[in-house]
Amino acid sequence: MTNSITRHLLLISCILCFLPAMLLLFAASFYSLVYLLIIVIPSLFITVYAIIYIKKRLIEPLHHLTNEANRLSAGNFSQPIFYPKNDEIGQFVSAFDQMRTRLYEQQLEQQQFEIERKNFVNSISHDLRTPIASIAAYIEALQDGLAVSEEEEQQYLKVVENKLNVLTELSKQLELSYVETGNLSIATTPVNCHNWIAALFSTTASECQIRGIQLDLVELPILEDDSIIEIDNYQLDRAIQNILNNAYRYTKSLLLLSAEIKENEFQLSISNDGVTIGEKEIERIFERFYTESGANDQGHLGLGLSISKTIIQSMNGSICAELASGIITFKLSFPLANQQEKKAGVYTE
Repeated sequence: MTNSITRHLLLISCILCFLPAMLLLFAASFYSLVYLLIIVIPSLFITVYAIIYIKKRLIEPLHHLTNEANRLSAGNFSQPIFYPKNDEIGQFVSAFDQMRTRLYEQQLEQQQFEIERKNFVNSISHDLRTPIASIAAYIEALQDGLAVSEEEEQQYLKVVENKLNVLTELSKQLELSYVETGNLSIATTPVNCHNWIAALFSTTASECQIRGIQLDLVELPILEDDSIIEIDNYQLDRAIQNILNNAYRYTKSLLLLSAEIKENEFQLSISNDGVTIGEKEIERIFERFYTESGANDQGHLGLGLSISKTIIQSMNGSICAELASGIITFKLSFPLANQQEKKAGVYTE
């Protein structure tokens, strides 16, 4: 294309300049020399300048963009496209480079998605294979009559039921993993903070006792009896259990739960030691399918904390994680219900 434009410009210059000059050779007069000096020669210089200007400011940038387009078509989006001038061509090149930047971002997102998809397939295969194999083994044992008594048979069936519950819970996690905040089905009800945290402390203490974990409980200051938050009990319990399950898995000697009313918010903190991630990873733990290195080999999908964040934000709450001196702390906050409505007796337990 660029060679064609150049040829056309040269042809036009010949027509505009050299043809009139040739005609003057047949007109022998004094005015022909004046015409040559005043019109033909300046026109020749103007035409040459126009050719050079168009070549530098139009043809060469287009040639550069052609090369860049060929590079982009090969899938190389990492190198920026530079043009030094801020004219119309420069604005076009800038828009072209913005397109390249967006394509590069999408390429990186796609690469990250492929990594997550691979990890997800590996993890879900592991998590599905284990309970399915166990269910198959126990059913085969029942079919072969290996249960010597009705009590043992019921025990086998109980194990099968538990494994099916694991599969059911896994399917629920997969269902929730792609639900966005605002699209999750939440049925909030007013709940007394003091009663709710007392129940959570009690069930967590029982769980820790079974697992042999030392639990510390702190309620600072003493929660007011009339403090109310609006939550979905079932969904919030799911979110908190996802956090506690991680704590149970990694805790060495410290598991701390604390709750308080502060700045018109109900705040719950869950801390534990034994953390194996660093400062950089702490920023990613709420990402979908994110697990620390090697965690996928243990069958962890990296969905729990992502689901917890979605659930908590759907109740107008917030959650964050902090790391200090080998201790990770999850901080949950929920706004207190309207004080005037509480005083009017609108909320009940």
